[in-house]
Amino acid sequence: MTFSSQLTTDLAVFFNTDEFAETVTYTATGGVAASITAIVTREGEGQEPYVRGIFTATALALVKKSDVATPRHGDTYAFDSQTWEHDPGRGVVYEDAQLHEVALRRVD
Repeated sequence: MTFSSQLTTDLAVFFNTDEFAETVTYTATGGVAASITAIVTREGEGQEPYVRGIFTATALALVKKSDVATPRHGDTYAFDSQTWEHDPGRGVVYEDAQLHEVALRRVD
């Protein structure tokens, strides 16, 4: 087994919905909704930076590049019966050859 094939096997474990991942409905800006798997970290709710009195919930979504090639402002992710959008203030928090970690904020 090569290192590359081992990484692919490892990703399959982490992105298994019986393990760490969950099903998310992803809609690219101007695109069609697609069901993907993502590892979602719910960060909680807090005051929007630099905007007094506005509160929002934030999350991070770890997604495969094969599912989300280029995350953009306007992309939406639906999970927990709520819609979340790509947070333009934080954008892509992490990226490697196979993954993006995208900052999200809940759309109210």
